[in-house]
Amino acid sequence: MPTLWKEIWRSIRQSKARFISIFMLMLIGSFALVGLKVTGPNMRQTGRDYFAAANTADLTVIGSLGLNQEDLDQLASLDGLQEVEAGYLKDVTLKGDKESLRLFSKTENLSQAELLEGRLPETADEIALDGSYRGDYQIGDQIQIEEPENPLGQKVLKGDSYTLTGFVYSSEILSDINRGPSTAGTGALKGYGVLAEEAFDSELYMLARMTFEDLEGLDPYSQAYTDKIQAHKDQVAEVLADRPEERLAAIQDQGHKQLQAADQSIQAAQKKLDQESRRLDQAKQDLDRARLAQLPVGGDQEKALKEGEEKVKAGQAEIDQKTKEMAEAKERLDQLDLPSYMINSRREIPGGEGYRIYGTVSHIVDALANIFPIFLYFVAALLTLNTMTRFVDEERVKSGTLKALGYGRRDIVKKFVVYGFLSSFLGSVLGIGLGHILLPLIAYNAYSTGFTLPRIQLHFYWPISLLALALALLCAVLPAYIVARRALKEKPAQLLMPKAPKAGGKIFLEHFPGIWNRLGFMQKITARNIFRYKQRMLMTIFGVAGAVACLFAGLAVQESIRGINDRQFNDLIHYQMIVAEADQASDDDRQAIADLLAGGGVSSHDRIHYEQLTKTAGSAQDQQAIHLIVPENPAHFHRYVNLVNRETGQGLSLEEDGVIISERLAQLLDVGPGDVLTLEDADHKTYEMKVTGITEMYMGHFVFTNQAGYANIFGKDFQTNAQLVNLKDTSQENTENYAADFMAIDGVKGIVQNTSLQNQIRTIVNSLDKIMMVLILVAGLLAAVILYNLTTINVSERMRELSTIKVLGFYDREVTLYIYRETIILTLFGIVFGFGIGEWLHRYIIHMLPPADVMFNPALTSRPFLIPSLLVAGISLLLALVINQRLKQVDMLEALSSVE
Repeated sequence: MPTLWKEIWRSIRQSKARFISIFMLMLIGSFALVGLKVTGPNMRQTGRDYFAAANTADLTVIGSLGLNQEDLDQLASLDGLQEVEAGYLKDVTLKGDKESLRLFSKTENLSQAELLEGRLPETADEIALDGSYRGDYQIGDQIQIEEPENPLGQKVLKGDSYTLTGFVYSSEILSDINRGPSTAGTGALKGYGVLAEEAFDSELYMLARMTFEDLEGLDPYSQAYTDKIQAHKDQVAEVLADRPEERLAAIQDQGHKQLQAADQSIQAAQKKLDQESRRLDQAKQDLDRARLAQLPVGGDQEKALKEGEEKVKAGQAEIDQKTKEMAEAKERLDQLDLPSYMINSRREIPGGEGYRIYGTVSHIVDALANIFPIFLYFVAALLTLNTMTRFVDEERVKSGTLKALGYGRRDIVKKFVVYGFLSSFLGSVLGIGLGHILLPLIAYNAYSTGFTLPRIQLHFYWPISLLALALALLCAVLPAYIVARRALKEKPAQLLMPKAPKAGGKIFLEHFPGIWNRLGFMQKITARNIFRYKQRMLMTIFGVAGAVACLFAGLAVQESIRGINDRQFNDLIHYQMIVAEADQASDDDRQAIADLLAGGGVSSHDRIHYEQLTKTAGSAQDQQAIHLIVPENPAHFHRYVNLVNRETGQGLSLEEDGVIISERLAQLLDVGPGDVLTLEDADHKTYEMKVTGITEMYMGHFVFTNQAGYANIFGKDFQTNAQLVNLKDTSQENTENYAADFMAIDGVKGIVQNTSLQNQIRTIVNSLDKIMMVLILVAGLLAAVILYNLTTINVSERMRELSTIKVLGFYDREVTLYIYRETIILTLFGIVFGFGIGEWLHRYIIHMLPPADVMFNPALTSRPFLIPSLLVAGISLLLALVINQRLKQVDMLEALSSVE
């Protein structure tokens, strides 16, 4: 037995290249499989523990006109409710700044803030800001804010100056880049803060947070959680179904009572002022009569009379101002829309874009884990199986010697099993370790700059680790065992003889004399050798094709995601913002909007009807936000939006019998031209519309139609309520400045900026791009190992043949080309075949990976074709040089010496 183990170690030492080759193949396969399979779960477990520690609410209800006690009572009656907690929120701006800041009241139990530094506010004049402000302020600084009025013309904060007590992160707003829309500042939320509840002066709450018993401990990223949260949303919608009408009636009734009381107060003040005015008139008349009678008049009397007149004048001005304010309040009250109740999951809450994007990135990694490792492992397994088979064949004579010396079949098989076990086990163990650590950390590095979540947790997953080990052993040990057992059935005398070469015969090409006879001598030899060794031919083609396919798919996915921002916002969408007008905008407000649009910074603007529709769709059953845009002047619409069919490149025209929808929306709802889709408006009314065309669009969901189409679908006359705006300076800073100027006008309901959407997709693109780069490097390494493995096996198997032609007088260069012509031809076939597989893989990936509101560009450039070709060509050239040197040093006599 010691002799046998010496032989095993000697085999490893004498075939280091083969051992390392199997080691690397298993390392690559295990690394990709384990790394991708554990990264997504690690991300979600990190988030799950973070949300559990913060006791993040499952559902949030926000009332457009606030929530009263009756609303809270309705929510408290829900079946399965674990806890409901009401709170306040208000969007403001920092004084002297245009950036929006959302202020929340400190919570008791639900959605608790993570304290980064300092402490939470305890009094009405204290504030804690989100962690992104740590470089701008220090604890103890005074934070001054400016608060816009709410829809009722009121303010809800008691003060406008607060002492900074600490810095926090919110478990509801996870993104550092895109925090959603805002009702203040630029219209895009830039930060948030926490106040004590005493800082708010309002009888109404703004939001209610809820948790449910059946969701406790449930994975928030699981389908079970998604299904149950949707059921609870439906339950909440049902109990609040009648509340909008009731709330509006109650608000208007209370408002009219307050206006009546105010009117009575004004009338009483006016009556008192009129009495004072009459008294002053009488005093003035008395003074005038005294002067006519030349009676002495004191200076104090004239001064008192003058002061009284000024006081009456000021009092009248104050009454006039209150009368005007009351009239404006009455107009606002009468024009109030039906209040809405937004029922949001964690993914849908205002500012929840980060939660949704984080989950999206984790599921993108999962989708890659179900594609790339399988392909990589298939190729690695194929090569490992071939390598071990060839190893058994090469060790044939040694096996015969051992058998002749009396070693049993089991002992001899042990040599190959141990060889395969050690190479595959060590490779897979290292791959499993790197997969558990390296790839999750790379993913964390890719997304960490965009999220406020803690560092990714690293967990060990036994099932996937054992699967990687099992696959590695299956690829290396099982073939060695089977092939060795089969070979050892022969007698020692047969094993001591090398295998007889494959018999020659006509190949398929020889049946075409017109072609065959035109080939030269070396060309005929090359063709015969290729088809003579069919297994080697197929292994080379499939091996190269597998590596090229992975490289091609990785590079093509990079191309598909990298250019979508530029394509969307340079070629398809040209406007920088949509300015939506409030229904109750006054003439002064409209004039202010017109003046700003007429300024020198606006290059063009056009009126449109803008509305946000919704549709529940996607695997997570999210409420998709769909932008309806109806231009007043379709002839000018191309200045702002380029409607074009991506596949044909033809422009699309708005028609009166239907709508043009964005391509991602068409994919999500599985509709095409001629189909009918149903969408819901803000009042929860549904409308059916026929699809007349599908336009190229990569981010967001859009629906376009003309005035007649709008009237036909919605059954009401077309009216404009927004402006499409093109700016001369399209930079993000200038866009945000203009957005803030528009938001400062009372008649502006909101701003839709493209910058928020661009930031959102940039986070996804950057994260996926870094992960794809790792996979491309892995695929490149796999290509190098495959080509090296196949080339060295080919040379080793045919050393006697190569020595023979060298003895016959072939030069070293000719000997190398003798064998390398076959490699070059088969590699070319493998590259072409790999492009075909890679294109299929690319299409599958870009269909499976994108989130519900993003589409990756399926168009390809030359890069995915060029780089794999150059890489394979470069590796092949380097190997040719290595093989050429090796063949120069071949001992021909030893290679040709008789086995006898």
